[in-house]
Amino acid sequence: MPEKRYLFYKSAAVAAALYFLSGPGCYAQELYPLHEPASTLGKNTLGVRMFSETYNEINQLRNMSALRLMYGVTPKLTVLATAIGSNHHGKKFPQDYPFHNTPERGAKYPFRFNGGHLYAKYRFLTLDNKNTHFRMAVYGEGTYVNTSHHEAEPNLMMGDTKGIGGGLIATYLYRKLAASLTVGYIHPFAHTGPSPDVSAGIDDTYVRTQYGQSLTYGLSVGYLLLPKTYSSYRQTNLNVYLELHGKRYEDALVTLLLNTPSEYVLSPLRYPDALRRGGYLDISPGIQAIINSNLRIDLSTTFPLLGFSWARLYPVFTVGVQYYFYL
Repeated sequence: MPEKRYLFYKSAAVAAALYFLSGPGCYAQELYPLHEPASTLGKNTLGVRMFSETYNEINQLRNMSALRLMYGVTPKLTVLATAIGSNHHGKKFPQDYPFHNTPERGAKYPFRFNGGHLYAKYRFLTLDNKNTHFRMAVYGEGTYVNTSHHEAEPNLMMGDTKGIGGGLIATYLYRKLAASLTVGYIHPFAHTGPSPDVSAGIDDTYVRTQYGQSLTYGLSVGYLLLPKTYSSYRQTNLNVYLELHGKRYEDALVTLLLNTPSEYVLSPLRYPDALRRGGYLDISPGIQAIINSNLRIDLSTTFPLLGFSWARLYPVFTVGVQYYFYL
């Protein structure tokens, strides 16, 4: 009896792994390092992911690291919860913000917990055929963080700004090639905090910054290099990726809270460039290994393609490790 039970569980594990690799639930080359595909996790599948982004800023490394839990609620609904930490910003805005030191470069900040990000994705269209499929999904997201972000560009996934957002994902797969298009919208919330005011001879001036509304877009392409043919779920998958991602965002709105109830709203014409409307398109080549069907390792590097982001310096190096549990 114990031997039969062992064989049953082993067969179930093999079946789940093969379903993950080649079944309709999730294809290996659709597991993009930086974007979510329209495909969703299988029901009762749990994913644990740790990822980190690092870039050099003058004389130090800026780093954002996160721990993410992913769960398949139903075959069509996946939810994600992410805890985020970084040394990007301090509790206060830069000195004499926003007129000077914006963006602030080279300041020393301790690594600290920023907040959390919630994300839900629902797949509403599935067109499957042999060796090909087309899928579409809608997503919604929200972030609560407490950081003094210094640029107009909002960023929910990285924990720079709090706010809400949503969008649409379309993914097409043909044999070993998968492509995914994402368009979205971000409505950031304002952040209020102190800024050291040396010119006024006082300790701090309180400032409220309403970050710019933003449209986001991304195109991800993945290709399965290895294996050439599947013979075992233990085979290592090797995938290569090329991802484009960009934004268009509006001016920030900065208000000096001089004394209650007095306020002074600054004109965007007086802003430094980092707080004005803008846009950019980045490009990120990457490589990925999937080992034993449930351990995933991602490596990618981001460079500016058109324009650039004020919120980071280039190149940006991203590493991610993820593990799946088939509950």
